[in-house]
Amino acid sequence: MMTILLEESTSNPEKFLYNTPSSNDKSPLFFPELLLVEERLKQTIDKAQGMIRQSCSQLLTSGGKRLRPLLTLQSGMCFGPLNTATIQASVAAELIHMASLIHDDVIDHSDLRRGLPTINSQQGNLAAVLTGDYLFAEAFHILSSHQLLASMNYLVEAIQAMCTGEVDQANRQFDLSVSENDYFERISRKTGILLASSCRSGAATASASNEDIDRLGNFGMHLGYAYQIIDDLLDFTGDPQQTGKPVAADLINGHITLPIIYLLKHPLYGPWAGEFLQDKPTPEKIPKIMQALISSEALDEAFSTALTCVETALSYLEEISACPSKTVLTQLAAKVLYRNS
Repeated sequence: MMTILLEESTSNPEKFLYNTPSSNDKSPLFFPELLLVEERLKQTIDKAQGMIRQSCSQLLTSGGKRLRPLLTLQSGMCFGPLNTATIQASVAAELIHMASLIHDDVIDHSDLRRGLPTINSQQGNLAAVLTGDYLFAEAFHILSSHQLLASMNYLVEAIQAMCTGEVDQANRQFDLSVSENDYFERISRKTGILLASSCRSGAATASASNEDIDRLGNFGMHLGYAYQIIDDLLDFTGDPQQTGKPVAADLINGHITLPIIYLLKHPLYGPWAGEFLQDKPTPEKIPKIMQALISSEALDEAFSTALTCVETALSYLEEISACPSKTVLTQLAAKVLYRNS
């Protein structure tokens, strides 16, 4: 049933556009409620001054999917009309996401984000860290001034987990012993928790029951698993013009992701890959790794796992009453699975 639903929902991918306009993406906003979030994001950033305002504006206009505020909005609208609290919680979720991206770029020494120069590459690490800190502070100012205590608790939990996930990833660079369980534990912290917290936050602003808040949280967590697995697949299969980074950039930086874990487990290719990757991966090694990923079907296996995660995510929506926003969440799951950037 769920697989059929996914196939049907992706038959017209234009229906599910949720990118915001940028210099690289001229697609219009599909969901009108996101316009309200976008306006409040702009107002928040316009309050900043000097270098921080310039840096924030650059990231805001670089073109993001706005997935976290959209999840917050639609999770709330599953239980009632759109209200001010849900909008403010959505803005806070996106500000936290933006801040985490800036700090990630500093940690990873990234020069590009969405195909554009990062703040740290243009203005240095100090400017980047301060910009991220400003966005975190603004997010919590919004939550506290509107007394969104439940949303604050969920998002604080997410930030704590994201920090732990970053530390774990840094400690396990180039570690070929990373297991599938290790990987899921890491991505639950790095990606899943913020999507889960966004869903919980939105549901809480609409006075959903604890049971329904948990259902939406579990939906968001498993959607986050799928999102990160697809991201890791795109590291190998994506078009650099669309992903904004070189092929296999994560592997070259020492991040052992699910496709590589499956390759290392393969009875034929695994021993070769383990020996081949003993030394730090270099761009010159990537073509051979790519061929092994294809021949071993490790890429297909990783996609199958992402599909299972989406199906599990959708199962948590079964007890949510039918409504347009539930349909949107279902469609978003398909969009995550079949995205190309």
